[in-house]
Amino acid sequence: MSKQDAAKKLIVDDLDYVISDKVIYSKASMEVNEGEIRGVLGPNGAGKTTFFDIICSLRNADRGIIKNDFLNQVYLSQTIMTPPVLRMGDISRLALSFISPKRPSKQVFLDRLNSWAPEVSNRFSEIWSKKSAICSYGEKRWFFTLTLLASESDLIILDEPTAGVDPEFRHYIWKCLSAAAKEGRAILVSSHNVNEVADNCDVFYMIYGHRFNIFNSSEEFMSCHEADSLDRAFINAATMTSN
Repeated sequence: MSKQDAAKKLIVDDLDYVISDKVIYSKASMEVNEGEIRGVLGPNGAGKTTFFDIICSLRNADRGIIKNDFLNQVYLSQTIMTPPVLRMGDISRLALSFISPKRPSKQVFLDRLNSWAPEVSNRFSEIWSKKSAICSYGEKRWFFTLTLLASESDLIILDEPTAGVDPEFRHYIWKCLSAAAKEGRAILVSSHNVNEVADNCDVFYMIYGHRFNIFNSSEEFMSCHEADSLDRAFINAATMTSN
């Protein structure tokens, strides 16, 4: 395989980050590959959002190596604030104009969504034409998640994309995430919902001991933390985080 054809990766090695004398990361490492969904679990304050901010150069690590082969990354943060008088489609195209020379039409998004989850394309079309002021938070969240997935980005970072989203569209978000990964996108996603991460991610990490601890399956996660359920395993791991 030539260097040009080599699979793209995001590699984080020996990351250190301290804020206000609190250690967030110490020699933390992880890897994200194209064509995969990798999940990040952790209790509030464990450093999920901080880590995403570091990857996107919104914060500077104290130490460590970050090697990013991806050419075009997008980041959906936990907080979404939209101009109330603009329509959702206009906001999404405006946002994408900052990261891509292309300004995809509504039909481009619909065509891609139709190939992934045709059940959701009509609802997406409706939200596209609605003013932001009359959209619920959940509608905004899944709309922008699907917009970023349908963009030309090769690394997509999503900070709790299903927070505030109802079960129906949470299902469709994960269906579209899976389809985008099969097309070669690399997807890094955080969540407090251990079940959805374990069920839908190729590999997931749990933050404790100031590091990313990798798990390949729900069974491995439960066994490692001597638990008979994923929630109990998460609680046991979170206890290790706080100690």
